[in-house]
Order: sequence, then structure tokens, then C-alpha cells
Amino acid sequence: MTPAVAALAAVVGFSAAVGAVPAGPVLEPTRHVVGVLEEVDFIHRTGRFRNDQRDGLTDFVLLPFAAISARNAEADLRDLPLRSAYHFTLQRDADGRFTRVVSLRDRFTVDARQGVTYRVDAVNPVAGTFQVSPQGGRDVPGDSVPKGLRATKQTHIRKGDKAIILADITVGDDVLVNLDGGEPVACTDIWVGPEARKRATDEQRRQYAAFVKARGLAGRVDRTAGKAITLSLFGDPNSFTTTWAKDFVVGRAVNVVVANEELRTWNPPVDHERAQVVEVSAGPAVEPGFSGVRLTVTVNHMLEGFRKGRVVRVFGTGWRLVDQPFGEQLFHYGARSFPPDLAENPAKEYPDQYPFRTDYGNARLPWYRLMPGVAPPPGSEHRVFGTLLAVGADHRSGRVRPEASDEVEFTLIPGTKVRSLNADADLADVPLGTRCQFHLYQDDTGAFRRASFVTDEVSDLIHNGAAWRVESLNLADGTLIAARQPPGVKNDQGDPEQPPDIGRALLWVGPDTRVWKGDKPVALAALAVGDLLLVNRTGDRPSHLSRCMDIWIGADTHKLFTNPRPKKPAPPKPPDTGTQ
Repeated sequence: MTPAVAALAAVVGFSAAVGAVPAGPVLEPTRHVVGVLEEVDFIHRTGRFRNDQRDGLTDFVLLPFAAISARNAEADLRDLPLRSAYHFTLQRDADGRFTRVVSLRDRFTVDARQGVTYRVDAVNPVAGTFQVSPQGGRDVPGDSVPKGLRATKQTHIRKGDKAIILADITVGDDVLVNLDGGEPVACTDIWVGPEARKRATDEQRRQYAAFVKARGLAGRVDRTAGKAITLSLFGDPNSFTTTWAKDFVVGRAVNVVVANEELRTWNPPVDHERAQVVEVSAGPAVEPGFSGVRLTVTVNHMLEGFRKGRVVRVFGTGWRLVDQPFGEQLFHYGARSFPPDLAENPAKEYPDQYPFRTDYGNARLPWYRLMPGVAPPPGSEHRVFGTLLAVGADHRSGRVRPEASDEVEFTLIPGTKVRSLNADADLADVPLGTRCQFHLYQDDTGAFRRASFVTDEVSDLIHNGAAWRVESLNLADGTLIAARQPPGVKNDQGDPEQPPDIGRALLWVGPDTRVWKGDKPVALAALAVGDLLLVNRTGDRPSHLSRCMDIWIGADTHKLFTNPRPKKPAPPKPPDTGTQ
């Protein structure tokens, strides 16, 4: 029995006998990569990272049990700063690509868990550089940070409980750092001394504990028998021992809520199931992301969502059951309807209702095949983001380079809708080089070359009532970081409410980026923190970063997209659309 397990036993009196936790399934092959985080979707638990500026972006999705760590504590995607490099452990998806995240850790965590710190050997505040050498740990990891490091104006440096500057660091100090993906590499954060590191870890633990208590502990149903459910909790075993054990004591009442693979729930205050804890057991965490802690509870009603393999959230004794933040909760409280990108997706939640493969399930089934004169059913499309490279003379065909794939020819099926600048459009109205979303179907060869829908990004943002809100600007570096803000709603009392952000992105800009305020062009320097933006971007590919083609600033400018249609931008400079 480990010390953590022993401590838990003392609190709740569980069974920790050998064999209490069954052996897990054979683990899928994994790949370990280091990537710079550029975009995250908090709600759908997805994002994009870049291995190197010479490489394109990689899309990823968090598995339900994915273990996220920041500052050596459990974390959520919301807690991860963009432009920092993270260590990803990935599994293959249904198409064989490594896109499914098992674990995601910052550099601080990787080194702290190895017992490694870095001794400062030299500091040059004028040049903004310093030299370090690794020390401590059983084995200094082979991927130690570089000996020479940079600090920039954006680098956060902490010592004890204070913010300091590079000149305050002295030779002999021991530090941990997080790094960016620049060339040469720079520090995004520096923690000097053990007190600063402990404060960072403790604050992240407190923050994440509050986050979880409001949403419930997540886990997987392992077994049902009668009215008893046995489930394995996700997360760190030490966190359960030190933070949650007192709220999950045998004989106490808890509440169990059905969740989906994104850990979203429907309406916890209404659809929770009252339960009683009958056993708490622990053993080795045989699967990544699982704590090794298992709960057995009895419920009054055995719900459909309690089937083996399903995901649930459990609210401990005394935890409040409240409406979840807008977008996280699948039941649209206080709003007549959800924006389409936040609404419940039947193809994802109820795959057995679909007799064909979809983007969200049924990989064992064939894709839907188009039939003459028959409109394809909802959910049957294969959604692809790609760069529009060419439009045929008939305006019904073209060439697209899907992200992470080779370019293909496509044709529009009868009835296809094309959206550009929030208006129905001809395919030729979409500037070449624009990143668009395509709904595709297979042709007779099985290739996805027939399109039923094409839209640019600005049209999709408006369709979902979303906008990008500028959080920080670094125009000298050609970047800005923006939060994806959902539309305002009315709460249960009928009062207006701005829901929390649902994502964050690193947006690249350059000399060719056009910026609009009202119907007039303005300089990039007109951008300010807090501005609400609509954007169209170019596609991303190796050696050619995605960049904003057009940016529209402010709510008054955005109103021009409804009636009348905004002034059509000047034709863009011909993009580099050459093949790789």
C-alpha cells in the first residue's frame, strides 16, 4: 500500500487488497511530442499545436480521461497559456493519426516530477539572456532545456511572492521555466527558488479544485449490478486523497450526473440521481489519466447514461448542484436555443441512430453515399477545413488543400450553399487562399470530392454569434491572442448575461492583413486590447503559417454584415498556393 493509498484508507476505510482494481485494457500505442499550443476550444476539449514553425498545425482532442498538468498540478485547457511548449502523449484516432491526447504537461511539470531544477550560471540583463545547467533528479532528462535561454518583455518572472525582472536573478539561483516555440527559444515564465514554485503549484491546485467542485468529479462506469454502479475516477490519486476523500465516505449521500465524452452534463440541478456510497477502493492507476480510485454507489433509478463505459460526474457530499456555465451544459437554460457550435450534437451523443459513419462515430460503418435527387441527411457530411486554391470556369468546381492532407479537386452538388462575408455567394466570390469549412461526400472512387456546403470563417463566426476578443497584442512579433466570446444571453431571471469565453487562439497578422473599422481600412496599429474581432484567415501548411487576411473591428463594424452587406474587400494579393 502506497503512502497516498494508506492516507486515503485512514480517512474513508476502503478496501485496498491486491486485486481490488482489475487490470486495465491493453494500452494503445502512443507517441510523445512537444508542441506549441496555438488554439484551444474549452467546450469540446479540442485544440491545435505546432511542433515547429516549419510544420503545419496538428489538431487534437482530449480523451475523457486525459491528464492535463500545469505548474505540477492538475489543470484544465483554460489554465494553459498559448505560445508555450507542452509535452503531449498521443494515441491514434479512427483514421490512424495521432490526434487523441492521453496527457498534456508543461515544462515545469516535466522537470518538477523528475526532481530537476536549473542552476543559473550567468546572467546578461542587457542582452536579455542567461545560462543554466540542470541539477538534481534521479536522472536528468535527455530533453533538458537549452543551456542558453532568453527572457523577453512578455516573460513572467516570479521569486517568492513577487514579480521581478531578469536583472534580479543572480548566479547560483535555481529556476524552473516554461518555454515558447520561438527561434531561438525564449522563456514564457521563470520561477526562481522553491518558494515561487510552491506558490505556483499550490495556486493551481486551489484553482483546479474549485473548478472541479463546481462541475463534479468525472469518471467511467465500470460495472452495474442491480442498483449499484462501480466507477473509476479520472485524475490524480494524490488529489483525491488530499482534496476529495472527506466528501466520499462510505454511507454518505452523493449525486451522480450523466456526462458525455467532452465531460459536459445536461442539467445537473434537475437530472441528477441521488446515490449512497457503499465502497471506496484504490489501487495502482493501471490506465493513464485514471486515479486508481473506484467508487461503488447505489442509486434510486438506473439511468440509460449509467451503462458500462459511459462517463459520469459525481458531486460529493454537500456539493452544490448548480447550472453549469453556458456552453458546458447541454441543456440551454436561460436561452431559447444554443448557438450551433455549442448545441447538443446528435451524431456524437447518439451514434446508434445513424446507419452510416459520421465524423463522430460508427467508424465500423461506411460513409453515406449521395443519391441523385435525394438531399443528404443531417450529420452525414465529412467536415473538412482547407484552403481554397482555385475555382473552375463553371464556378461549380475547384481545388482545395485540406489541412493535414494533399490538395484535391472538388465539385459542388446540386443545391450547394456557399457563404462568403455572411451572404449567399458564388464560389468565385471567395478570395483564393481563404481558409474555409467544406462539407464533403465521397465520389465514385471513395475520395471526398463532392461538396454540399462551403463557408468562410467570418460567416461561421456570425452564424454562431461568436467573436474574438483581443487579450494581448504583440504586433512587433506579428501575433495577437484572442478569446472566443459566445453571444450574450438572458439568464433564468430574464437579465442579460455575457457567458464565459469558450476558447482562445493565437492569431498571426502581417503586412498583407487588411483591417477594417466601419467600411474604411485602418492600420494594424488601430487594434487594441478588448476589441471584438471578426476575421478571415488563410489556411495553414508547413512553412506557411495561417494569417489573418481580413480583420473587422468592433460591434458597429460587425453590424454591417447583416444589412446591407459590407463593402467587398479589395482583391487580395495572389497567395502562394504552390504544392508541397
